[in-house]
Amino acid sequence: MLLCFAVTSHSQSKPLFLFPGTFPFLPPFPFSNSLTKVPSKLGKKTTSLLLSPHLSRSALFFSSMGFATLLFTGLLFIVVSSASVSSSSSSINADAEALILFKKMIQRDPNGALSNWDLKADLCSWNGVTCSQGRLTQLDLSGNFLVGHLSFYPLRSLHMMSSLKLGSNSFTLNSTSLLQLPYGLRQLDLSLSGLVGPVPDSLFSKCPSLEDVNLSFNNLTGPIPTDFFAGSGKLRSLDLSYNNLTGPISALRIDGGGSCSLLQLDLSGNRIGDGIPAALSNCTNLQSLSLEWNLFSGQIPPSLGELTSLQRLDLSHNNLSGWIPPDLGGACSSLQELTLSHNNLSGPIPETFSACTWLQSLDLSNNNISGPFPDVILGNLRSLESLLLSNNMIAGEFPASASSCKSLRVIDLSSNKFSGEIPPELCPGAASLEELRVPDNLISGRIPPELSKCSNLKKIDLSLNDLVGEIPSEFGRLENLEQLIAWFNGLDGRIPPELGRCKKLKNLILNNNCLTGEIPVQLFSSSNLEWISLTSNELTGQIPREFGLLTRLAVLQLGNNSLSGEIPHELARCSSLVWLDLNSNNLTGEIPPRLGRQLGAKALNGILSGNTLVFVRNIGNSCKGVGGLLEFAGIRPERLLQVPTLRSCDFTRLYSGPILSLFTKYQTLEYLDLSYNQLRGKVPDEIGEMVALQVLELSHNHLSGEIPSSLGKLKEMGVFDASHNRLQGQIPDSFSNLSFLVQIDLSNNELTGQIPQRGQLSTLPASQFADNPGLCGVPLPECKSDEVSASAAPGTVRREGKKSSTAPWANSIVLGILISVASVCILIVGAVAMRARRREVEEAKMLGSLQACHAATTWKIDKEKEPLSINVATFQRQLRKLKFSQLIEATDGFSAAALIGCGGFGEVFKATLKDGSSVAIKKLIRLSCQGDREFMAEMETLGKIKHRNLVPLLGYCKVGEERLLVYEFMEFGSLDEVLHGRSKPHDRSILTWEIRKKIARGAAKGLCFLHHNCIPHIIHRDMKSSNVLLDHEMDARVSDFGMARLISALDTHLSVSTLAGTPGYVPPEYYQSFRCTAKGDVYSLGVVLLELLTGKRPTDKDDFGDTNLVGWVKMKVREGRQMEVIDHDLLAETATTATTVKGAAVTTEEDVEAQAEEVKEMVRYLEITLQCVDDFPSRRPNMVQVVAMLRDLAPNGSSSNTNSG
Repeated sequence: MLLCFAVTSHSQSKPLFLFPGTFPFLPPFPFSNSLTKVPSKLGKKTTSLLLSPHLSRSALFFSSMGFATLLFTGLLFIVVSSASVSSSSSSINADAEALILFKKMIQRDPNGALSNWDLKADLCSWNGVTCSQGRLTQLDLSGNFLVGHLSFYPLRSLHMMSSLKLGSNSFTLNSTSLLQLPYGLRQLDLSLSGLVGPVPDSLFSKCPSLEDVNLSFNNLTGPIPTDFFAGSGKLRSLDLSYNNLTGPISALRIDGGGSCSLLQLDLSGNRIGDGIPAALSNCTNLQSLSLEWNLFSGQIPPSLGELTSLQRLDLSHNNLSGWIPPDLGGACSSLQELTLSHNNLSGPIPETFSACTWLQSLDLSNNNISGPFPDVILGNLRSLESLLLSNNMIAGEFPASASSCKSLRVIDLSSNKFSGEIPPELCPGAASLEELRVPDNLISGRIPPELSKCSNLKKIDLSLNDLVGEIPSEFGRLENLEQLIAWFNGLDGRIPPELGRCKKLKNLILNNNCLTGEIPVQLFSSSNLEWISLTSNELTGQIPREFGLLTRLAVLQLGNNSLSGEIPHELARCSSLVWLDLNSNNLTGEIPPRLGRQLGAKALNGILSGNTLVFVRNIGNSCKGVGGLLEFAGIRPERLLQVPTLRSCDFTRLYSGPILSLFTKYQTLEYLDLSYNQLRGKVPDEIGEMVALQVLELSHNHLSGEIPSSLGKLKEMGVFDASHNRLQGQIPDSFSNLSFLVQIDLSNNELTGQIPQRGQLSTLPASQFADNPGLCGVPLPECKSDEVSASAAPGTVRREGKKSSTAPWANSIVLGILISVASVCILIVGAVAMRARRREVEEAKMLGSLQACHAATTWKIDKEKEPLSINVATFQRQLRKLKFSQLIEATDGFSAAALIGCGGFGEVFKATLKDGSSVAIKKLIRLSCQGDREFMAEMETLGKIKHRNLVPLLGYCKVGEERLLVYEFMEFGSLDEVLHGRSKPHDRSILTWEIRKKIARGAAKGLCFLHHNCIPHIIHRDMKSSNVLLDHEMDARVSDFGMARLISALDTHLSVSTLAGTPGYVPPEYYQSFRCTAKGDVYSLGVVLLELLTGKRPTDKDDFGDTNLVGWVKMKVREGRQMEVIDHDLLAETATTATTVKGAAVTTEEDVEAQAEEVKEMVRYLEITLQCVDDFPSRRPNMVQVVAMLRDLAPNGSSSNTNSG
């Protein structure tokens, strides 16, 4: 830096001369007028002496006394200045050269971030570089997706650098390189950078000036060293979240006495176990502590209450147990956010929380907390905005003190045991309230009209309580109300017409109450209504024609009421309507030709988004209608079993999903239930134009005429019930084209002719065609013809016979023989009876063990005679003699110890046979609408399907109402267990990139065989990682193919929500269609392929928020951040491919190139998966194409890896 030293005269303020630099030892020597300017070039810089033309007498004196001294001093100044500038220039060059060495380690720079890094350019103009006094002080290359094998050795010489930010890149970087960082570094950000290896224990002793350290979203492994914080006296913020850190940290040493300056500590998203370290209480300045999503166990340390500066504490998603320590209230003086959800905490809520006067969010949900809620707490929490207590066992009355929380926006008390009435003073006390969620409690009394004084209310959910009385008409004042949900209560009276003033109202769900009167016409002023459910009330009158005004209405459920009159034709104007349920009313007249959404109607976005839906499927005839759609957020499924009105209904299946429909421009009505009415006339031909229709329920009416052949155009239809009508004529032959029609009931009609033998109809049970006198053909008796009747039993006449001409003496001989034979038989029978008695005792003992309390499942085999002797029908010679009794022995009575899995189709047990071999036995869920003939036919078909990438069916048997399938046992279990199971981390370590590609190819080949090589083609319908099993060679085997045909028909079509496990596997079109397709399988496989690449589950709210794995990946790709989706374990694996020489890793140029090519291969793999999960089925490849792309998977079309797998 250039400094100027000025000399002035005694009498004037003007400078006599200026020296570059500051030299206090030089006197102010003036010069004569003749020496006005003396230039001197020092390198590229010029030093000038500026003299004043006016000299004082003292100046002249100095001029005469020491001009030689002046010349000497000037020469000395020039030499010193030259040396100083030269040293500065060399330092700048050294910084630049260090960065050039760093640049050479970068193999890929997609954004050109380093394009201007050139020694010819000024260092301070380089991208990402910040300078001070000509030296590099900050380097920020974050978010540039750089790829390379890094070491920090070149940066070691950057002594002036205080900040290094390399986050959101894809480096291969070993954690030991952290010890090579510059000594004076203060800020370090390597988040999401590919950092791998253990946490170095001497990081802070090597870099004692570090203040902010962010190493999150990497692959740091192993435990945190006990002395990790040694030398960290200046550390203010440490973020190690979302790595693979393990082991206990309860013995962690953190010095107290003011030496701990830590303000923020984030260890979330790891696998750290044991207890929470008590030493954290030494960090008295700590403001934020995040330990969520770990394996912490034990109790919450009371010493955390000593952190009086704490503002945020998050211990959620751990295994913490015990009571919440009252000492925690000591930290409340500044606490703003307290999250303890998703643990095993028990006991009451401490009253000391009343000291948390600054608390804004209190989340204790999903624990086992009990006791009453201390009313004194909320009285002091004047800043509270969010109170989340759902899924606990908290009892007592609704906390009335919530009315004192003026800032409270959300109250969620779902699934507890709160009782009493909702306090009227809640509003306007909590004037900011936006959401009131109290479903699944014991709330009683009336809904207070005063709730209308909370003008910001958007959602009111009072479902599954004991509320009575009328719905307050004052709710019409809630201009912001979007959801009013109060199903399964005892509400009575009329639906308030004033609700029509709620212009933003979207969901009105009031089913299963005692509401009376007519549906108010004023309601239809709320044009934003999307879901109206008034099922199971006592409504009367006609269905208002004004429903046709609701263009956003998607779900309309009015079943099980006393509605009369005709179905209004105006429902055809509901251009978004996909679910219409009017069953069990007194509707008359004819079915309108058009209902709901029409083909080609304009699609509206966002309908039903954010809802948690559940479809309660009725099985059998115990309850009318196919089922019901419910809003199920915050409610435990087992709670439905306690509802008296549903106890008689068999609803063993609940189908849930985040949304119902995505509404494409080709969509029409999908679900139509008009059963149990008094409808007359013909079935309209126009129903055949509802191309998306999946469920058509017309039973128990007075319909007549023929079944329209146009219904054969409904390629999506899976359920058609027109039983108990007066339909005539033949079953249209066009029904043979309905390949997804797996449940049809035409019984109790007047149909005639032969049942179409092509397609699905002939494979269905005979009961579904019964009581049609003129109907014949499989599965009913064959149709009779003249030829058949004429040839009936021709041989029987001839056998009438000749009378016997046997001689009388022969009778005596025959009689003697019979007596002898009878004697022998008596002896044999006696012996057999004794043996049978012993066998009965043994069978009773074995069956007793089967039904014992330690068994993993229940059995219904009472009606079966001699069940233990039933043979297992097998497809392999070595298993030909297998009996049910041997399966019991091989599984120890199907005990819980033998249970190895449980899925949508049943439980799976490991059976060890007497020869030492193992098989897997799947005990299917109890089936409906499935006869023995159909079951055996299906099994014989599946048993013939053989492929190296399919789990072979070895055999099956039926015992009573139970059905068992025998499969080959897979040693490594499912991909889901190996990839996501935390209990076996060593299993996950075997999932190298080559193994993952092998699994991907194997799963694709298996699915391709089902789609393209089986006749008829098989759609899996339930492709997911838990249905990809791994044998002893880690080869992928697809399991559970063909299972969907074994369950009831509607279950098959609704498999998109439960049978597919987590909703993340479901293709978008399944939410608008119950039909399962080959392209749907491709989408589901694409999700499995993404699991292999990312290491993440398909759905995880904490990872993906409101979206899922597919949505998250697509978002990252759109942002150009695709490298962030790759599993850190895979990126860490590429770092270990360096050649090892005498135990030291030596990276050759070939290694670096190979690693870069492997990363490119992962990117190409990502491109393939994105094709599979395209939102539009038509744009997805078929399985033949997927197999080909995976087979050729290699960067730039290389085939270097095509042999793997």
